[in-house]
Amino acid sequence: MISALNTATGGILAASQSFDQAAAKIAKAGANAVEQVTNTSITSPTQKDDVVEAVVQLTRAETNYAANAKVAETVSDLAGEVLDILA
Repeated sequence: MISALNTATGGILAASQSFDQAAAKIAKAGANAVEQVTNTSITSPTQKDDVVEAVVQLTRAETNYAANAKVAETVSDLAGEVLDILA
């Protein structure tokens, strides 16, 4: 169980770091980053692609964080069940 908890904790940390990186990219793009993605008159397709990629990375990080948190919750529940059985 400890191994699963360590894996979940590592996954949560990695997801958090990925989220921070994506948020920094979006912040660097400026306050109107979402408008830039939807605006067809943007001059730099690369900038638009970077913002879209950052939003996808943000969503992926959120999903990974939630999945790893669920693993940690399940490990905690299992540990509680084991303690109940042994008590």
